[in-house]
Amino acid sequence: MRGYFSLSERGNAVNEDFAHAAERYGIVIDGASGLAGAPLFPDRFPTNAQWLSHAVGERACVALDAGAAAREALEEAVAAARSELEAAAGRPVDDMDPLAVPSATLALAVAAEDDVELLGLGDSPLLALMRDGSLLVSTDEVLESLDGRAVALMAERDAGRGLSGTERRRLVDDVICANRLLRNAPGGYWCLDPTGEGLSHLRRVTLPREEVVAVAGMSDGMWRAFDLFRVADPAAELASLTPARARTILGRLRALEDDDPDYLRFPRLKRSDDASLFWLGL
Repeated sequence: MRGYFSLSERGNAVNEDFAHAAERYGIVIDGASGLAGAPLFPDRFPTNAQWLSHAVGERACVALDAGAAAREALEEAVAAARSELEAAAGRPVDDMDPLAVPSATLALAVAAEDDVELLGLGDSPLLALMRDGSLLVSTDEVLESLDGRAVALMAERDAGRGLSGTERRRLVDDVICANRLLRNAPGGYWCLDPTGEGLSHLRRVTLPREEVVAVAGMSDGMWRAFDLFRVADPAAELASLTPARARTILGRLRALEDDDPDYLRFPRLKRSDDASLFWLGL
């Protein structure tokens, strides 16, 4: 089934995701909500994370549409975003508070004539359904482990006090900040940010195009529908996914999130999250 589409739905106060699909590529960039600093582009973007995802995503798409290679498109887009950020902040990014520098995850798939290239940073997974029925999933296990530990600590610190989900999340604010400082550092995790340091650590998978049925990339807010909440089986869905079916899955996810406001049935760090997806049928 050939075709392509993308979708993006807000799950927080501001949708900090960027998603786009074209005939030969799909991209999702999931901006990480800032932990410090005021918005630097308030007339255009209410958060710096939303600015980063769109600044890099839109420029990368222009370059890809012009025929640029994936790595080249990303490097050009990040370099331009860095210049824009430093101009707005009035100082080099290396002199900024690390918690105020926006960051994001990345899922990018590029389908060439002979192969399909998957490039990722952070925990926005890339999925490839193969003709033998197997499903390849590429994600960042380090970042997923860090988040998993924060979720476990949240339960430990709550200790059955009956706190609301929002109150329970505040119990691990220190852990979230400490984890954020591990980005783009040895022993930590690699992500997309204006320094560009994560680009040399892209997860790269190259697959023979003739062996691939479909590929998808998504933000972790969408992936939770298939992983944590088990709304649907990704291997069963990926071959013939449509925008309508994706929105049905997302609607079921939102209903389950609403029914678990204190994060007890489905332990997590956010009640809801921005959910974005691209799909390419090959």
